[in-house]
Amino acid sequence: MAAGCAEPRAMIEAILRAQWLSMRSFRLDSRRRGAIFSLITAAVWYGFWTFLALMAEEFASSVNTSEALRRGLPAGLFFVFLYWQFAPIVSASFGASLDLKKLLAYPVPHRSLFFIEILLRITTCAEMLLILAGSLVGLFRNPLYGGFRATPRLAAPYFVFVLFNLLLSAGLRSLLERMLTHRCLREILMLALATGAAVPQLLLVSRAPIGPWWRRFAESPAALWPWGAVSELVLGVSVVAPAGALCCWTAAAWVFGRWQFERSLRHDAQAAASARAGANGRGRWWMDAMYRIPSIFLPDPVAVMVEKELRSLSRTPRFRLVFIMGFSFGLVVWLPIVMGRGSSVLADNFLTVVSVYALTLLGQVSYLNAFGFDRASAQVYFSMPVSVGKSLAAKNLAATFFILFEMLAVTAACLVVHIAIAPAKIVEAFAVTAIVGSYLLGIGNLSSVHFPRAMNPERVSQGGAASRLQALIFVFYPLALLPVFLAFWARYVFNSNVIFYLILTFAAVLGAVFYWIAMESAVRAATRRREKILMELSRGEGPVATE
Repeated sequence: MAAGCAEPRAMIEAILRAQWLSMRSFRLDSRRRGAIFSLITAAVWYGFWTFLALMAEEFASSVNTSEALRRGLPAGLFFVFLYWQFAPIVSASFGASLDLKKLLAYPVPHRSLFFIEILLRITTCAEMLLILAGSLVGLFRNPLYGGFRATPRLAAPYFVFVLFNLLLSAGLRSLLERMLTHRCLREILMLALATGAAVPQLLLVSRAPIGPWWRRFAESPAALWPWGAVSELVLGVSVVAPAGALCCWTAAAWVFGRWQFERSLRHDAQAAASARAGANGRGRWWMDAMYRIPSIFLPDPVAVMVEKELRSLSRTPRFRLVFIMGFSFGLVVWLPIVMGRGSSVLADNFLTVVSVYALTLLGQVSYLNAFGFDRASAQVYFSMPVSVGKSLAAKNLAATFFILFEMLAVTAACLVVHIAIAPAKIVEAFAVTAIVGSYLLGIGNLSSVHFPRAMNPERVSQGGAASRLQALIFVFYPLALLPVFLAFWARYVFNSNVIFYLILTFAAVLGAVFYWIAMESAVRAATRRREKILMELSRGEGPVATE
């Protein structure tokens, strides 16, 4: 019996050790350079959630808020559930997961793989664990609910609630990853998610009565939902009914998660994609004509490389997903700005705000990591008789084409939802986005050669930027927006369009100079760091695929 238990544990340790070695290989030197930025970003992000956890702890520990706690705890746990399950879906970043294709060849029991997958779900929403820990510590300190002597009664429901969320998120991830391998279904799903995400904001802006709906899910009947059952258990309202409901929900989540995990084990995404590609490859003459547009204006070999980028990116599931999110979810995020608030600076420049947001979103799968999807084949750019500068320029031109197309889609989406935008504001939005794009493309060229990262085009849930690059963008992104922000600030303060256009023109000239300097620096760095770049892009993934 002991040997049977030790064997799966040894397999799990071997998988985790292989993942650690794959993460450590080839990246030690580059990670040292970006460690400080990663620490700053992590400190700011988790510092914010730690502050919220301390507030939750203070609220739960006060003896004067017992009635508010009875009403607020189910609502807080309901928020934790929503964030845990839907925040990774909306951001298209599902955290770490097992790369099943690399593990099926080994005699590892499926239950062991599923156990690891459950543990990896912690990476999606560690913030919620902080919130739960804060509220639990507050309940320990509150003498009205037993204090530390009631640790088993307080900790057990929280533990089961965490297990319920882990199991459900694992099942949802497996289900969504299979659905996102279907091209048409992937686009429809993202539009549906964007529409669903808009509902709460639209209800708040329109001031529709949401009290009955909120009470239905967060308050009564409390024992019907897992968050309500946890509240009744820890507050001592009742035991039998909420305990039974919580166990039933957790058992259902386990069945759902294990079922979806087993289906993902049998799913062959590559075979399904190749079959669909053969069926959909005919009758697309208009797309071929669009791909050949650069050859009309550009000389070879730049025109050929731009066409290659257009074809490859448009067929990449991850890029298509982010592109759709730019004009769908991006519109939803900023929609409350123009609804019910009359005239304001943000409302008057709504199209500009959404366009810059879409530009930023595209960066992770295009210009910020230009060689990511090329992976090992990026050595072609360093071996063919064409300068690396022309290769980067071709990738920038392809990214510019998609940025322009994204802006057209954003403008069309605004018109579809009947957002009144003056023609002058449309021209202004295109100009501002182009200026901001010149700065971001320059930063992207530098990041592509200093922080390259191989990306799997088939993994729609994998981010395009390494954590150290994300930390670097966190620091330099405000600097890229500063010249344009100064132009809008000057127009607001001096109420003069002349000053606005003068500063905007200066920002455009400065952006062109910055792009040229960044390009020269990137070319020199690419020549100097050629071997390191190719080694990093050729690096294979471990058994655990990370974001």
